[in-house]
Amino acid sequence: MKIRIWLTAMIMLLAFGTAQAAGGDFGGLDRDKNGKLEKAEIEKASPEVFKKADSSGNGTLDRDEFQAAGGSSARFDEIDADKNGQIDPDEFRQAASERFKQLDTNRDGRIDSREWSKQQKPIQNPLIFFYF
Repeated sequence: MKIRIWLTAMIMLLAFGTAQAAGGDFGGLDRDKNGKLEKAEIEKASPEVFKKADSSGNGTLDRDEFQAAGGSSARFDEIDADKNGQIDPDEFRQAASERFKQLDTNRDGRIDSREWSKQQKPIQNPLIFFYF
């Protein structure tokens, strides 16, 4: 009987730990802490993420600022839709929106821990993943 209780407890702990590792609070993006990441949470974080990356304070990101924040040159080219060598807040927000669509595989408007964990590689920093 004791072994059965112990095994049940261990399975529950393991399941909880797996769920936390897969989902958690999505690196702080899940602001309402409901275990799901809504598009509105991504959009709400966009201005503050952008502002932190805009080290010159001019309202756009150049390639150097983007790379200093963790983005690659190839990703910069993807996000710079008008190809003017600068990423403006609208392009930045649009890039995050597109990434959200890629992750929301069941199209319910939310990313849950199962969708999050389906990524081919671990996502170390969700802010960089969505925006950079």
